[in-house]
Amino acid sequence: MTDIAKRSWSSRLSFIQARNCVIVAFIVGMLLSVVQITVDYARETDAVENFANEVIEASKFAAADATFHLDAPAAQEVVRGVLQYHPVVSALISNEEGVELASLAKERPENVSSDARYQFFGQNKAFVTQLQLESGELIGNLEVVVDPVLAAQGFMDRSLLVVVSGVVRNFLLSFILIFVFHHTITKKLVSISNRLAVVDIKNPHEHRIPEGSFKKTGELRDLVHTINRMLGIIASDIEERELREQALLMNEAELAYQANHDLLTGLVNRRGFERHLRSALESSQLDHAEHVLCYLDLDQFKVINDTCGHIAGDELLRQVSAVLAGGIRRHDVMARLGGDEFGILMEHCDLDHASKIADALCGLVESFRFEWEGQRFSLGVSIGVVAINCRESDTIDLLKKADVACYAAKAAGRHCTRLYQEGGAEFSRLHGEMRWVGKINQALEENRFKLFAQPIVPVVESADDGLHYEVLLRMVDEEEGLIPPGAFLPAAEQYDLITKLDHWVIENLFLYLHEHPQHLKQIWLCSINLSGPSLAQPGFQDVIIDRMAEYNIPPEKICFEITETAAISNLAVATKFIDALRAKGCRFALDDFGTGLSSFAYLKNLKVDYLKIDGVFIRDMVNDPIDYAMVKSIHEIGHVTGMQTIAEFVEDDSIREKLTEIGVDYAQGYGISVPVDIEELVANYREVGSAHERPHVATASIHHLDSYKKS
Repeated sequence: MTDIAKRSWSSRLSFIQARNCVIVAFIVGMLLSVVQITVDYARETDAVENFANEVIEASKFAAADATFHLDAPAAQEVVRGVLQYHPVVSALISNEEGVELASLAKERPENVSSDARYQFFGQNKAFVTQLQLESGELIGNLEVVVDPVLAAQGFMDRSLLVVVSGVVRNFLLSFILIFVFHHTITKKLVSISNRLAVVDIKNPHEHRIPEGSFKKTGELRDLVHTINRMLGIIASDIEERELREQALLMNEAELAYQANHDLLTGLVNRRGFERHLRSALESSQLDHAEHVLCYLDLDQFKVINDTCGHIAGDELLRQVSAVLAGGIRRHDVMARLGGDEFGILMEHCDLDHASKIADALCGLVESFRFEWEGQRFSLGVSIGVVAINCRESDTIDLLKKADVACYAAKAAGRHCTRLYQEGGAEFSRLHGEMRWVGKINQALEENRFKLFAQPIVPVVESADDGLHYEVLLRMVDEEEGLIPPGAFLPAAEQYDLITKLDHWVIENLFLYLHEHPQHLKQIWLCSINLSGPSLAQPGFQDVIIDRMAEYNIPPEKICFEITETAAISNLAVATKFIDALRAKGCRFALDDFGTGLSSFAYLKNLKVDYLKIDGVFIRDMVNDPIDYAMVKSIHEIGHVTGMQTIAEFVEDDSIREKLTEIGVDYAQGYGISVPVDIEELVANYREVGSAHERPHVATASIHHLDSYKKS
């Protein structure tokens, strides 16, 4: 902004105002002078005529007397007397017949005749009046010629005086106005301008213009008030903008923090951790620096979370995070990767030192006790350790290897550490299982599973009570076709996907039965496998009850199969689950009995309707007397406790004959029927019960791959 003190006079407001005042005053003064002169001119014109009339009236009587007596000398004296008046240039007296008695004239002064200023008054003007007697008789004429120029000589002087005095007056007025305007307006405007020139835009409040020096009313007071109000608005806007910018910066910082940190624990999240991993990989490739990645998975977290609720689970994660953070080096990066999984990046650390730190972390978690509402819980941690070297090129593969090592630690009994070894048999197997995880999840998303069924028939043929079968599962692969459960179920069980598969089977089987009411009428009993994790999942039994009600499935037509191991390892949970669904009318079968945690004492507490004798004893019972005795014992105990028995893996007629000897109630296996698509079974179920017409497939390899179980 230009400094006002250094501004040239020609650009200052006071000079511009003065100049404008002078110009306006001059123009107005000249216009007023012209008007006044014009008025004076009109008056002078009238004054000439009045003057002439006065002269005639003064000389009229004497002229009439001289004319009446025809006295030429007397007439000449009258004419001479008329010419004594300065503006009169000639006079003439004549009788009634126009005969001149006396006349006289004079010349216009030379200085007046040559002055062009007087020319606008025009030529001489003649005034004639009749001379009459008292009786009214015409006796002659008196003619007076007046020169307007001579009559108006005073007019020109007066006009000049008017113009000069007007100009002087207007100039004086303009300077007075300049002085007044400068002190009343310009000076205050300059003061306002000077104030505004030094306003600090960051803090306009400090340069508010004091309103006390201005009148309480008036445009300048209004202007100052408006400027102060604008400064206040600007200051308010600046404050609001600064607050918004501060809030925006805080939000950006918070968003950046949230984008790279876990809100629950305050640790780095997976995204931020992968960024640190990429940096470590680049460092390893450029400088051959040694770094180590640890992948941690809490043991027993799900039990505590399901028992005490998610709030307790969140608090446990916060406390465990603090415990783990206290066991690593100050510059190590620790992250929560999701759920109860953590990652630790140990930069510039060799594998031996990292292994010692990992073992120490196991000890810290083992000694930690979580207290919640009067209960104390202990937990463990499984840790996978992988070295970051120049051969690694991708963070995803690095995390997969650490994850595989972590699962190897879990498979080794949990609460321990495992170092990843490239090409190891155990790690190759785990890699294979983890590839199945992606396939299972994708198949669930794309609904690429198919329901199969394997009939269960009475060992001794009897009246047809209806269709009895066990529901099985197949994955549909775009390249490999139908995939038997033995290929993908181990990975589903290992990586906690088995419950999702149980949900899929319940939903789709009940929907199929609802859409095929004729088939539902033909069913005597439909058996569904349930896994141990599903029994322990809160709300799973409610899902089953709700789906049966939604699809109008009679509970008495449904039998749930649970393995002996799952039932006994979670006896309280299994008992509660069985009692709840039996109360609705469902039936239960204890699957694979004889190979798990076999104890006949448990049968007193488990209210099941069927015992399914494991195929391990059935397959060789024809040639192995011990297997035969085991089958017989299980069957007899089952009958004593009020249960019916079902033999699995019945592959030929000789096995069926032995089962008939013992009195086993039902048989299932490839010797009865291979598993078929449930729709195919519906179409041909009447043919399945006849031993002579049933299809016979006894290929050991097929039997091993299929295993016809979902769990």
